[in-house]
Amino acid sequence: MLHVCTGMADPNLNFRQTVNPNLIQRTVLVGRVKMAQAIKMPETEWAKLLSEVEKDPLFHELVNARAEGRRIIRFKRFSNTGLSSQFYDAQDADVAGGTGHSPEALLDQKKHLQKLIEKIGQKNFEKFFLYREESHSVDKIAADCGISLDEANQVQDFIVDMSVQAEFYHPSGMESTDAVRPNVIGRIIQNDDKTFSIAFFSPHLARGLYEIDRDALRRWQKGKKLDRPSAARLRKYVGILELSNLKQGSFWRVIDHLLKVQKDYLATGDITKMAPVSLRKVAAKLQFAPSTISRVLSSKSVMLPWDREELLIHLMPGQRKIILQVLEKMQSENKAPMTDLALSHEMDSKFNIKISRRTVTACRHILDAQKKKNA
Repeated sequence: MLHVCTGMADPNLNFRQTVNPNLIQRTVLVGRVKMAQAIKMPETEWAKLLSEVEKDPLFHELVNARAEGRRIIRFKRFSNTGLSSQFYDAQDADVAGGTGHSPEALLDQKKHLQKLIEKIGQKNFEKFFLYREESHSVDKIAADCGISLDEANQVQDFIVDMSVQAEFYHPSGMESTDAVRPNVIGRIIQNDDKTFSIAFFSPHLARGLYEIDRDALRRWQKGKKLDRPSAARLRKYVGILELSNLKQGSFWRVIDHLLKVQKDYLATGDITKMAPVSLRKVAAKLQFAPSTISRVLSSKSVMLPWDREELLIHLMPGQRKIILQVLEKMQSENKAPMTDLALSHEMDSKFNIKISRRTVTACRHILDAQKKKNA
């Protein structure tokens, strides 16, 4: 079974062992370009692409189908993730637009579907619609949930529509210097065991990966005898789903690493508790290129446990940034001025940061310059 496609080849092409090596090399290059484009694509744009797949009757058939008792496609959640409780909350009217629909129409649609989800119950909604834990047909799901087939289809479409409109319902409150406004992906929450996880605002992020059983897919396709257009559409869809697995898989591995590394900061909100994070070291540990990690985090923000929105890149501070933050806190707390050598010793004893007096001098000059600039 495929959990996260690890190859970089174009998923729309089939390989044979007799293929010319130069062709394989070009195809791998095309795959890497596609991967880079997929990672860089904003989540709402990617959600639009996935919604086209998920709304197709062919995809519905695949999700419901089995081959020799084996499911072909299922959703596989990432560990320590879920759908934010705000998904089920009523929405205020002061949300951002930009989806092509009027705010009133979108809010009315959400209120209507929320009442339907309340009728179904959150447990059944997540089991049968969000994560599709059972491969029942929509007719059977509707019957089990006590709703009509039309209502079941509305709920099904609502999940992908909510992913496309995530920025509408959860607009960023941050000012951005870039042309692209940050996309708020969710909220970091502390678990009972003191670990941290993310509650996503977008259902397609909460779903995780598309787990594809390739053998079952081949058997199903062989028995189905699809016509050429349908077979081509299927190849295209499988390619998109595998790219989605690469995109979301790399994204989650980076986030999961940062949640563990910054656990002390996330538990206390004390900026001096932040751990320095080297982009190159994280890339080596996760076996990604540094540029991949930069793209994964680009223009994404998250709500911290104390309800402050921050860019995800904020969780990857360099050594110098940590030193500046600690030094600034020490200067504000110490009423009597301290020598640079004394500050160096105190940073070692209190914060376990070993730096020379010269480095303290250089950092203090940076802070002094910043204060003058902001004065």
